[in-house]
Amino acid sequence: MVTTVLWIVLGAVLLSLLQAAVRTLRVPPACSWCTRASGHEVTGHTTQQCQGPRLAEQQRADIDAVHQRDLERRDRQLTEHDERRTAERARTAAKLRVEQIGTVTTRGREIHVPGWRFSTYPFGVEAPGGGQQAYAYQGRPEQTSGWTVEELHAMTHGGAYTCDVARLARTLR
Repeated sequence: MVTTVLWIVLGAVLLSLLQAAVRTLRVPPACSWCTRASGHEVTGHTTQQCQGPRLAEQQRADIDAVHQRDLERRDRQLTEHDERRTAERARTAAKLRVEQIGTVTTRGREIHVPGWRFSTYPFGVEAPGGGQQAYAYQGRPEQTSGWTVEELHAMTHGGAYTCDVARLARTLR
C-alpha cells in the first residue's frame, strides 16, 4: 500500500513536471501582422484575432473620406467662382453706356442716385438715333443699368471713396 501511494505521488510529480515542460516548450500564439508592423515578435494573440488590420482599414477609409470631402468642397468653390465670374461678365456686358453722370447721396438708410442718364443700348452696340434712359430713384441701379451703386459712386468721386455712401452701400448688400 505504501508503494502504491509512492507511485501515485511520483506519477503526480512527473505529470506536473511534464506539464510545465510542455508549457515552456509550447510557442505562444504570435501575430504576423503586428510583428510585421512593429518589427518585433508580438505574442498573445493570433493573426485571426488581431484588430490591427481592421483599425488600419478604418483609418484609410477616414482619410479617404476627408480627402473626398476636400475635393468636393474645392469643386463646389470652383463652380461658385466660375458662376460668379460668368454672372459678372454678363452684368458687365449688359451695362448701359453712361450718357450723364448724376449724384449718389444718402437719405437716412437709403441710397439715392438721381440725375443719371444711360443709353438704352449696352456698350459696343451702336443704334441709330440712340435713346436715353433716365435713372433718378433709389434702389439698385444694377438691375436697370448694369452699374452698381459702388461703381456709380466711384464715378462721381473719380475713384474709390470711403464716405457715408460707400459705408452704407456695403451694409445694405
